Amino acid sequence: MRLLITTGIFPPDIGGPATQIEQLASDLAKNGFSVSVLTYGAPEKKARNFKLFSVSRAWPKFLRQLVFGIKTFFLARENDIIYTTDLYSPGRYSMLAARLWRKKFVVRFAGDSAWEKAFNSGLIKDNILLFQEKRYSEKIEEWKRKRAEILKSADAVVAVSGFMKELAIEIGCEPEKVKIIYNAVDFAGPFPAAQEPARPTLVFSGRLTPWKGVSMLIRVVARLKQKYPDIVFEILGIGSEILNLKALTQEFGIEKNINFHGQVSEQETHQIFSRSTIFVLNTNYEGLSHAILHAMAVGIPVITTPVGGNPELIRDGEDGLLAPYNNEEEWFLAIDKLLQDKDLREKFTGKSKEVLEKFKWSELLEKTVEVFNDLFPPLEKEG
Repeated sequence: MRLLITTGIFPPDIGGPATQIEQLASDLAKNGFSVSVLTYGAPEKKARNFKLFSVSRAWPKFLRQLVFGIKTFFLARENDIIYTTDLYSPGRYSMLAARLWRKKFVVRFAGDSAWEKAFNSGLIKDNILLFQEKRYSEKIEEWKRKRAEILKSADAVVAVSGFMKELAIEIGCEPEKVKIIYNAVDFAGPFPAAQEPARPTLVFSGRLTPWKGVSMLIRVVARLKQKYPDIVFEILGIGSEILNLKALTQEFGIEKNINFHGQVSEQETHQIFSRSTIFVLNTNYEGLSHAILHAMAVGIPVITTPVGGNPELIRDGEDGLLAPYNNEEEWFLAIDKLLQDKDLREKFTGKSKEVLEKFKWSELLEKTVEVFNDLFPPLEKEG
């Protein structure tokens, strides 16, 4: 079976999603698929068991998207299935190519591109669920229509969580076409063992966008400093909010308590996690967080919000703590509680090992192969 994967990210892009795509392509090739990958960026030139094609991000946006589209159309012709991992330009070109060549089309649904663009542009403040119900400007409604068209045209949709499955159905996908395949983390090991840091240390890893809520965490750290003068907040990632976050840090006079690491490798992320007390993710939305999975794999407790796929990873008081998005008082109390209670931290990290049994790479691979095989059922024998 010939498979084309189209994606906006791929190593050396940093993070779990990019790493997972490379591993998936390699393991599908080992399982008998003829795999091609088309991506943006400048992947490392090395021996692989699949074909890799890329379009430089150094080119102007219009040109690189045009070239990506042309390559998608040519590559799609030679493949049986087109599997796209996002709903931006790779998803749209993949949909059009699948229609043109009458190929099977599969979409991995990990995030709502329309909501992300509208929220990050400051055009809306509504959460992702309310976003599905309300009507907005003509521009936003066009974004919603385009991503709905991509999803509804797919022969199968791979949702990364139960929440994302329900969201896909809400957008208009036929329920029987949507399959839940959780993200995995064990393929990214081995992980360093967690160690108790000398100073109380919080850590965040992710895109620095408004809906990740890092600014509120900085405010909480400023309050916590009165009780824990040597507290440290490690911030891993880049994004549009970086200047605002640094300015806020200066405003509170806590520059010595906060470290902005920028974009770091997966290995360095794991090392910083292992030297931290608590992983914190004050997010307005997550499909299924790779960062939470990695924190649990390293062995540090998690505090996050009860939104998106987070409750499928963290049960409040059982595997970690859940605090309402941007509720400064609740977050202060949750972090303070966990910093004071070492037994509770150890309980959560012990439970994490049980939770991670649901997020195995072998299961992700097996279910993905099953989705592809189901698109080509064997012909019934005559007689």
